[in-house]
Amino acid sequence: MKLYALLVNRSDRPLEKIDTDFEANLEDVDPVGAWALANPDFVERLKTEDAQLIEPGRTIFYGGGSKGYTDYPLLNLSNMN
Repeated sequence: MKLYALLVNRSDRPLEKIDTDFEANLEDVDPVGAWALANPDFVERLKTEDAQLIEPGRTIFYGGGSKGYTDYPLLNLSNMN
């Protein structure tokens, strides 16, 4: 048996509306690639109340160095109230 999952990639959709296609049964998975690159602890940030997401730096993704790819900071829970 083969299983398939449909992903709909709308690269300019804001995170607040990322589940629109999922809720409308147009996709099976919500792609979050750019958000995951900019937030290496993406799942933890979603679980943490008042955690801010870092805006993806799309113009510098895959630019050959670490800037905008591996230099995003992790969530510091000790600084949150």
